[in-house]
Amino acid sequence: MCGTAVWRQDPEDMQGSFWTMMERNDDFVRKEYKRTLFPILFSVLGGTINTLIDGVFVTQSIGKEALAAVNLYMPVYLVLCTFGVILASGAATLSAESIGERNIEESKKIFHSAFTGYMILGVLMTAVGIPLSRPIATLLSHGGELSVMVYDYTLILMVGVIPSLLMYLPIMYLQLEGKPNAIFIMMTIMVGGDIALDYLLLFVFDMGIRGAAAATVISTLAGCAYGIIVLHRGDTYKLNIKEATLYRMPEILHNGSPSAIGNLLDSIRMIIINSMILASLGTEGMAMWAVLNSLSELSITISSGVPQAAAPMIGVYYPSKENASIRALMRLQVRWGMLLMGGYSLVLLVGNRGVGAMFHVSSEILPALICLVAYMFIDFFAGLWVKYLNAIKRVIISNIITICRKLIFPVVSAFVIFKIDIIPWLFLPVGALLTALAGFAVIRACVNINKKKKTLSGLLLLNDELVRSKKVLDFSIKPVTEEICDAAEKIKDFCAENSLDRKTVMKLSLSIEELLVVVGNHLKNSGSIDLRVFVLAGETGIQIRSAGELYNPFKEAMDTPDDPELMGVNMLMKMASDTIHYYALGMNTLHIFFENNEVAVNNNK
Repeated sequence: MCGTAVWRQDPEDMQGSFWTMMERNDDFVRKEYKRTLFPILFSVLGGTINTLIDGVFVTQSIGKEALAAVNLYMPVYLVLCTFGVILASGAATLSAESIGERNIEESKKIFHSAFTGYMILGVLMTAVGIPLSRPIATLLSHGGELSVMVYDYTLILMVGVIPSLLMYLPIMYLQLEGKPNAIFIMMTIMVGGDIALDYLLLFVFDMGIRGAAAATVISTLAGCAYGIIVLHRGDTYKLNIKEATLYRMPEILHNGSPSAIGNLLDSIRMIIINSMILASLGTEGMAMWAVLNSLSELSITISSGVPQAAAPMIGVYYPSKENASIRALMRLQVRWGMLLMGGYSLVLLVGNRGVGAMFHVSSEILPALICLVAYMFIDFFAGLWVKYLNAIKRVIISNIITICRKLIFPVVSAFVIFKIDIIPWLFLPVGALLTALAGFAVIRACVNINKKKKTLSGLLLLNDELVRSKKVLDFSIKPVTEEICDAAEKIKDFCAENSLDRKTVMKLSLSIEELLVVVGNHLKNSGSIDLRVFVLAGETGIQIRSAGELYNPFKEAMDTPDDPELMGVNMLMKMASDTIHYYALGMNTLHIFFENNEVAVNNNK
C-alpha cells in the first residue's frame, strides 16, 4: 500500500509491530472532494454572478449609469445574503456534526428548523422591504441622479426576497445528501435562466433595469424550487409540515454567525468605501471600483467555493477526531485554490484590455487588476481558515478574523492609501495582508494557551491525543481479496492488544473479513475503503466508510438471514453491542461497537 503512515515508532521499536504497516492514503477523500468541488464552485458562482450578469447586460443595454446603480444596490444584496446564509450555514454545520455523532434524526430536525426560520424571515422581510425600497434607494445613491434606477432595481428584488434567502438551504443540504450533480442542475437553472431572461426582458421587451431585477427573481425562484423538490424526494431531508419548528435556533444562528457577519460587514464596508471613493476619485473612480467589485465577486467562487466543498466533510470528521482525513482535505483545498485562482488571475491580466472594453472603462485598468490579483490570492487563505474554523466549532476565532478581514483592515488601508499619491487600489492587497497576519497571530495565541496541556497541534488546532496514545488505527484498502484479508488480520491484532478477549477476536477477524467482502462486492472491486479502529472508555469501535449508492449490509443481513454470503455479517451483528449504518455526503458509513473483555449483548440498530 502507498500513503502516509499515521503512526511511526522509533526504528528500534519497529520490529514485528503491526503499527508500522498501517497506512492511510488520501484516495478516498480526494475522490469525494473532487466529486463535490465543481458543483459547489458553480453554486457559489450562481449565488454571486447574478449581479455581474445584470451589470453586463444593463451596461450594454442602458449604459454605465445602470452599472453604477446595480453596484450601489450591492449593500442591500449583501444584507439579504447575510440573512440567507446565517440559517443555512449554521444549520448545515450542526447537521454535519450530528452526522459525525451518528445522529441522523437530529440532523433532520435541524433542517426543518432552518426551513421554518426561512419562511418566517422571508415573509417579514418582504413586508418591510417593499415600502422601504424608496428610502433605501435614496440613502444608497445620496439622492443623486441614480436614485430612480436604484429604486426600480431594489423594489423588484424585494418582491422576490423569499427565494433569494431560501436558495442557500438546498445548496447546503444537497451537499450533505451527497448529490452534487443536483446542485449543478439547480445552479444551471438559476444562471442560465438569468442570462436568457436578461436578454429577453432588456433587449426584446425593453424593460430597463426592472427587467434585469425580474430576471434575477424568476431564475432564482425556479432554481430554488428544483433544489427543494430534489431534497424532498431524497433519502433524508424530506419536508414535513408537521415538523415545522424553531428547534435549536439559537445554536443555528451562533454557528452561522461567521458567514452572516462576513456578509453584513461586506455591506457596511461597501457603503463606507463607496463614499470614500466618490469623495476621493469621483465618478470615474466609482466606475473602476464597480468593475473591480464585479471581478472580485467572481473570485468569491474560488475563495468561498473551495472551502465550502470541504466544510461538511470536515464537520463530519471532526467530532470523531479523524484528523488524517481533515489534514488531507486542507491540503486539497490549498492545491485546488491556488490552481483555480492562478488560472482566473492569468485570464484577467492577459485579457486586461478585453475586460476594460467589456465594462466600457476608458482609463488604464492593468494596475488596478494587479492589485486585485494580489488581494485575491491573500484573501483566499483568510477565507479558507474562516470556513475551517467554523466547521470545527471555533466560532469566536472565526468571527475575529472575519471582522478584521471584512471591515477593519480594508477600511483602514483605504483611508491611509487614499491620502497618499499612489495607486489607490493598493488598499485591497494591503488590507488582505494585514488580515492574514492578524489571523496567524490569533491562532498561534490559541495554540500557546494550550501548550502546557499539549491538546492542540499546529495551525489546524487539532487534538492528536488519540493517535499519540495508540488507541486509534486509520488506514485505507482497495476492495480486493489480498488487502481485505490483510485488513482483517491487522484489525484482529489491534483488538487483541486492546482488551477484547481471544475468542471474540477470532470471530471478529472472520466476520470483518466477510463484511469487507460484501462492501467490496457492492463497490464492484473499485474505489477505496477507509477503515478506523479505536478504543474509547471501555469500548472498541470499528468504522468502515465507502462511497457510492446507499447500501446497508446490516439491513440486508436482517432481511435475508439465510443468505450464506451474509453469514459473517449476521455473526458480527450478534457479537456487537451496537451496529449503525448511515448515508451522508454520498458515503456509506458503518459503525460496529464491542464492549471490552466480553462478548456484548446484541443491541443492533
